[in-house]
Amino acid sequence: MAQSYFVEGGNMEKIDYLIEYLLNESGRKNFDYSNRDKKSLYRALVNVRQANPISEDFLKTEDEYLQKELEKKNITNVNDIKTIKEKYNNSSIVNSDKICLWQGDITKLKIDSIVNSGNSQGLGCFIPNHNCIDNQINTFAGVRLRIACNEIMKKINYNLETGKAIITKGYNLAAKYVIQTVGPIIENEVTNQKEIELANCYKNSLQLAIDNGIRTIAFPCISTGVFRFPKTKASQIAIKSVDEFINENKDKIDKVVFNLWEIEDVMIYEQNIK
Repeated sequence: MAQSYFVEGGNMEKIDYLIEYLLNESGRKNFDYSNRDKKSLYRALVNVRQANPISEDFLKTEDEYLQKELEKKNITNVNDIKTIKEKYNNSSIVNSDKICLWQGDITKLKIDSIVNSGNSQGLGCFIPNHNCIDNQINTFAGVRLRIACNEIMKKINYNLETGKAIITKGYNLAAKYVIQTVGPIIENEVTNQKEIELANCYKNSLQLAIDNGIRTIAFPCISTGVFRFPKTKASQIAIKSVDEFINENKDKIDKVVFNLWEIEDVMIYEQNIK
């Protein structure tokens, strides 16, 4: 067996099996990976893999591997995140007792559901080891997520409309479910239609959560990355949309988390809740 890099304990044999399976599947059976970072190689192979059927042995081994990796992570429980009401003295948010601002890794959040801001094809990021949230969620959930999304997407001709959402299990994530939504792309300016579409991302995701008995949900900053929605305006729309939705469904939602990755996002959201 090839020497293992960056993999601990009993997961060495598992990651070797996963890599060799994916290499064989892609026609690179004799690829020498003995001096490669195995976690990065495994991730890259998962990222580029199409949503084709796969053996039950692979799925079982991948589940075991990813669950072991999950055990090593510093998981945050949604119940331990303070609400806006608990954390900030003054807030204009009506439902400040149900809304939170949290800076952290959404793939390490133990919660009913997390939202993935993806593209209209709904199958995740195919760029090897790309650091976007779409890539990370699909990587750490395992190949089951892309396969499950494919079953949904093929029924709608691989075109998830902007503002709409779909739901799958979370598989090997700390979250029980993943809700996929498509944010608006800004080309020249933010139009009223784009604002409505962004608001719909939040509202439709929340409605889908309620429809599936989900009471806690975490949102990333939808569309503010490569989709170029201005961060300040996007945060105002996000806060307003979620606050209004909770007003209409108070007894059905326990907690909504705004997951803020960059310190700039934290500062913008803090300014907009005051």
